[in-house]
Amino acid sequence: MKLRGRTVVLYGDFWEIERESAIRRLQALGVRLADEVTEETDLIFLAPGERGPIPRTDAMLRTPYLDEDALIGMLEREESVAPPAAAPPRPFLPASELAGAQGSGAVYALLDGADWSAFTPERDVPPLRARLAELERAEGVTDAHRLATRRLIDAGVARLLQPYGHDTEIIAHAMSPDGRYLATGSWVGDDYDAGGVLQIWEVATGRCVNTVRRIEGGIGWPGYQRTIQWSADSSRIAMAHCTNMVGVWTFDGERLATIDVSDGNSRPSEFALSPDGRSVYFHCGTNGDGGLQGCIVPLDRGRLRWLPNHVETDHPYLMARRLPEAVRDDFAQRDDGDGEWKVGQWIDDPVWSPDGTRLFGANAISVDARTREVVWYAPGKFARLSPDGSLVAAVTRRGLFLRDASTGRIRCGPFALGKPVSLHWAPGRVINRLAVLTPPTGTAETGGVHVFDDDRLVFSAQVPHSGWGDREGDHNAWAWAPGGERAAFLNIEGSAEIWSFADPANPRLLQSVLAGGADTVYWGADDTLVLLDDVVMQFVKVETGKVIGDFYSLYVPPGPRPVEGELVEKFEGQVFALDEDNWAMTLQPDAVIAPEGSEDELDSLLAWGVGRRHAWPVRWGELRVLPDALTAADVLDSEDGELLREYREEVEEMDGDEPAEWPPPNTASVDDLFEAARGSLADLDRYSWGSHIGDHLRAAARLRARHGEPEAAMILVGDIPEPADRLAAASDVAVILARAGDTRSARTAFSLAQSLSPSVDQKMFEADRSASFGAACQALGETGTAEQWFQHARASITIEPNAWQDHVAVMHSMLECGRDDLVRALLDDRAGHPSGSFFSEAEWLVFLLRTGRLDLAREFQSLPGWDVPYEVLTVLAEHGRADLMETWGNHNWAIGDELVELARRGTPPFRPPTPTDQDVRELARRYAGIQGIPHSQREHPIEQLIESAAECGHITAVLDLLELLPERGDFNDRPSSAFGAIWLLYTGFNRPPF
Repeated sequence: MKLRGRTVVLYGDFWEIERESAIRRLQALGVRLADEVTEETDLIFLAPGERGPIPRTDAMLRTPYLDEDALIGMLEREESVAPPAAAPPRPFLPASELAGAQGSGAVYALLDGADWSAFTPERDVPPLRARLAELERAEGVTDAHRLATRRLIDAGVARLLQPYGHDTEIIAHAMSPDGRYLATGSWVGDDYDAGGVLQIWEVATGRCVNTVRRIEGGIGWPGYQRTIQWSADSSRIAMAHCTNMVGVWTFDGERLATIDVSDGNSRPSEFALSPDGRSVYFHCGTNGDGGLQGCIVPLDRGRLRWLPNHVETDHPYLMARRLPEAVRDDFAQRDDGDGEWKVGQWIDDPVWSPDGTRLFGANAISVDARTREVVWYAPGKFARLSPDGSLVAAVTRRGLFLRDASTGRIRCGPFALGKPVSLHWAPGRVINRLAVLTPPTGTAETGGVHVFDDDRLVFSAQVPHSGWGDREGDHNAWAWAPGGERAAFLNIEGSAEIWSFADPANPRLLQSVLAGGADTVYWGADDTLVLLDDVVMQFVKVETGKVIGDFYSLYVPPGPRPVEGELVEKFEGQVFALDEDNWAMTLQPDAVIAPEGSEDELDSLLAWGVGRRHAWPVRWGELRVLPDALTAADVLDSEDGELLREYREEVEEMDGDEPAEWPPPNTASVDDLFEAARGSLADLDRYSWGSHIGDHLRAAARLRARHGEPEAAMILVGDIPEPADRLAAASDVAVILARAGDTRSARTAFSLAQSLSPSVDQKMFEADRSASFGAACQALGETGTAEQWFQHARASITIEPNAWQDHVAVMHSMLECGRDDLVRALLDDRAGHPSGSFFSEAEWLVFLLRTGRLDLAREFQSLPGWDVPYEVLTVLAEHGRADLMETWGNHNWAIGDELVELARRGTPPFRPPTPTDQDVRELARRYAGIQGIPHSQREHPIEQLIESAAECGHITAVLDLLELLPERGDFNDRPSSAFGAIWLLYTGFNRPPF
């Protein structure tokens, strides 16, 4: 969308561009500036930190929101402000002199006298690296190699890189259009906030040259394809990330722009990056009248937020609502719709034409990118655009057609080839060449390949390719070499076969290389094949079959890493598995912690990344191999060495630790576990997590009070940050203690509640808190006051957002203080019953059963919309009520043998339990299994093991495992598991109890 002639609203004070300057420049472009958003507003620009107008009207929801970066970028483009032309960089070293230098001595002298301040990696690395490679073949690694490496390090353009940057499986990958680079992406691990990882690989050298971490929300999504895309000049990389957003990054790893226009899709949407990398087609539902769906939005600079599905009229970003009648008829036939509402049609698996004027879909649709109108549509199963943009190969039920990309007219076909499964155009050819893969048939067990030159079928044969199979995500069984004279394909026997199609009528097998379990093959620069799946990647030279890079990304050696704890985060991305037995760690600028004698193995894995574009062999430098972190702290004169020295005590402690037998002896007490739970809350933001903190501490205080521990209960009450929640918790404790006969302690708790009451805003006395305070008044003899609070509680009951929540909270307090009559009156008020159930009915029904109120539990169980949770069946079995267990559970549960046996015994378990020898063995077995899981994927298994340890009463194991969980300021990390262990110990269920 151009700025000129648009109506714009600015919000806030901008940081990089003064507001008045922005206004003058916008007005000079003919932009209409308004103070408020109306139906006529086209764009809203937000200053940093601004949220825009609140509340948002319908007009505001339909208007694109952009940030300051986007505003500056749009102004510069429309003002045609070009950056000043930079003077050509002076030469680092004349290429002719480098090529003509004879022997290592001459090369050394040239490099020693070179102007390294003028070194430009993109220009200077290829010839320098080629000359040094030639020199190595002649003389081995020389002083010239070592001098060049040291100069690159000193210039700050070389960084030591290890290949295992992905913490989880690779789920996305894409080759750059020039074939020089491969981008691989991973999704999130257990730590969602750590994001995903992008790695850039130089194909010709088989080495990683850049790793970009903390991609928000991870890259792509498991099972989704084409979530990484390159611009035509291989300078920009677009990625689906954060579930439903698309961003574009520079080659160096700088994020330039992001769009958020899906209105909360739970999965990535298909998209297509334009050839110039500055706009994107995004696959979203927009036109509800049967028009073409999706939008084309800028992805050049800054952030765009927009809700296109709220737009009810034409919009410059939206695809056209107007459709040719024939196309609309075709859409209508293919779309069932929803009554009179038609969802329209998509551009499936979209791609741009090379010149950026058209969009094409795998559903054989062509769309003008300027007008956003359908040019032609030929319904079929799938289609692919040729590299030069002139032909479309389309598969229909009748067979394969070749169509003119401009008009959609059939050039030839149909060809009955046996249900094609994939189409592969050869790049870089004057005459378009297409490979069509077909699956096995009743008479052909291996499937086939059919080769077309333009509109002529020139070859058909049975080949054992693996190009069929219902696989999701990025995978590719066929790869043409640039020019289309050769091709590689994965066969069903686990190899990659390389064929020559120089004579397409008589192709011949050149060679075969092992491919393991690879599901994708790429043919990249310097005749290098890339074979990969989600954890394995190989780089193989076509001519020799030599493997120049072989990586398995998820090795987990059994011993400790070179650093642990907080230092792992400090050295993020530098610790890696050298092999299945040993850890290693890169240390900038030129050291690595690894076993003695591993130089050759390190040379096969590591490289200095120069300018984030080129790999420099580590054997050409003086790589220092160090045995451990303590040695590195002593000898490294670098930032990494300084960091190790800063944490020397932790490193020394780790170095002296011998792996202990696990689990340790069960010597911890429940007091220790409560203290751990309290400590886990220390770094949480009270504003963000106050409700969770209050609810869990309140439940924990009730537990301690029920077990006759008033002092411990009041310590927990005192930790509650919100006074209103602290009042409710103190009231709960007072009631429990008073009913148990500890009047003195109950009076102390009640006094705290009374003292807090004047400071609590009356609006905070909702149904739950009012009933709790009323119950305390009742239990301590203030019956008149109690009656008033109970009346207030009943009047405060709401049914939003959780239908029975307030009812149950009020009845719970009434039962605790002995006012069963009030509970019966409330329950008998059928007119006041909400429809639907209470999402926490399990804890409520368990409370009723365990306090002997079977009649009330039975009544709640019979209410419309209430289910019987499995926890309730467990409690019935513990009390020997097999009759109720069967009748209550038969409508929605299968009663397992373990419950039948429990009901036969009819003995409630002792709480907290004591672990048996078998429990200890099982915990040890599962703990050992976790040690073989990548660290980024251990959090959930550790949480599950904590639950198992708590269920059997091994408190020391629980405490030990809690230390392995992160402390990220998120209640769902360590705090959730700590309190869950308490619930399991005392109740057998991982829920805050009543």
